[in-house]
Amino acid sequence: MQRGIWITRQVRARVQWTQGVRLRRLEYVLRPLLDAGLDADTIAAELHSWMLTWRPARPAEYIRVQLAKQVSSEHTADQCEAAEGWNEEEASGALAASRPDLVRSVLDGLAAGLAAYSATQAERGLDDLGDHDAAGDIAEFLSGSTGVPA
Repeated sequence: MQRGIWITRQVRARVQWTQGVRLRRLEYVLRPLLDAGLDADTIAAELHSWMLTWRPARPAEYIRVQLAKQVSSEHTADQCEAAEGWNEEEASGALAASRPDLVRSVLDGLAAGLAAYSATQAERGLDDLGDHDAAGDIAEFLSGSTGVPA
């Protein structure tokens, strides 16, 4: 607890809009960051990153709400990733896909959409002025660079 008060005192000195808050109250609302092992520099940088152009009437409550929002959004993102079967290791590869069938379906849809668009533009006389097939080039790129069989 003494470490938390010591860090909070440094944070309060560095973040102007927190200077009116009682030290114990500020330490209490910063507890999630303190428990995560963050130091005064990192916590002050976090508070500054919120880029307040105004001074909150109740800074401690403002911090508490903002930290709760961050936790909530991280929790929601984790739930979405779990629901979608997100795998960071698979996703970090070059154009890797955890569901090749879904990727193939999207690419087929893109190819069909490009073909329909090109046909519509050709009917209107607005097709490519050159002699190469841009839609074909894009479709070839999409099918050849994903590692998903056509």
